[in-house]
Amino acid sequence: MIVRVWRCRLKPGAVGLFERFAREDALPILKGHEGCVTAVVGVDDYGTGLVVTIWRDLNALKKFAGDNWAEPVIHPNEADLLAEKPEVTHYSLVAMKT
Repeated sequence: MIVRVWRCRLKPGAVGLFERFAREDALPILKGHEGCVTAVVGVDDYGTGLVVTIWRDLNALKKFAGDNWAEPVIHPNEADLLAEKPEVTHYSLVAMKT
């Protein structure tokens, strides 16, 4: 399995809008993708957004993110909330508590 960590600084005042985007758009989209095992979204006190997803395998991740799967996926509804280009890091899952 693959752990995908998406992290980005949000524009000032955008935390609440990002939280709403996560609940109304991002999580339903991710839930609808076959191969997305789980997804969580968080924010910190400094205005950084975080999305952690776990994918069954690289093929499932590619179905979501496309051929440039190592790059961030930015939904049109979140683009105006971001202060910078998100960074994305991938990890091989070693262990998971279910």
